[in-house]
Amino acid sequence: MKKTYTIHISGTVFHIEEDAYEKLNLYLTGLKQHFGDDSEGVEIVADIEARIAELFQSHKTPDKEVITMEWVNEVIETMGVPEDFEAEGAPGPEEAGKTKKRLYRDPDRKTIGGVCSGLAAYLNMDPVIMRLIFFFLFLVNGLGLLIYIILWIAVPEARTTAQRLEMRGEPVTIGNIEKWIKKEYEDIETRVKKMNLGKKNRPETDSD
Repeated sequence: MKKTYTIHISGTVFHIEEDAYEKLNLYLTGLKQHFGDDSEGVEIVADIEARIAELFQSHKTPDKEVITMEWVNEVIETMGVPEDFEAEGAPGPEEAGKTKKRLYRDPDRKTIGGVCSGLAAYLNMDPVIMRLIFFFLFLVNGLGLLIYIILWIAVPEARTTAQRLEMRGEPVTIGNIEKWIKKEYEDIETRVKKMNLGKKNRPETDSD
């Protein structure tokens, strides 16, 4: 019988066989070294770990609760390694095709609850068109509001980077997670620069 360890991944407790633990530890250590210890790198690794925890959870059954080497190999093959994405434009694991989409509420383009923007992403539609459809249904018989409320309650919000990628049908790999978070940081930096520029250009008022 193999020796097992108890570990925490993204706040979830797992039991893992010794050889699987050693390989997973090397993998995670390599990711931390690759992405660095600045805030952006830490967030990338945290999102990768959250996705790894999701994948391990999906493998668990009542009679199979211990992470094996097979599980670790499968996760690494699915997520990829940094070397897979270093060549610009080079496709990583599963990058060649789209992954199966999942329906989430979209927090990034939402007006109220993110239902319309989430449905638009799932159906490859413009969010504006989806909002017009709901508005039309509301005007006709009020059904649009009822459907919206039901979906708001029933459909989860895409909170993690992995869920945002799944919502758009993009493979959840370390390369795509890195791209998404880097884009978020760039967007924040752009907004901050615009705010600072606006303050500089604002005419000073005479206090007298």
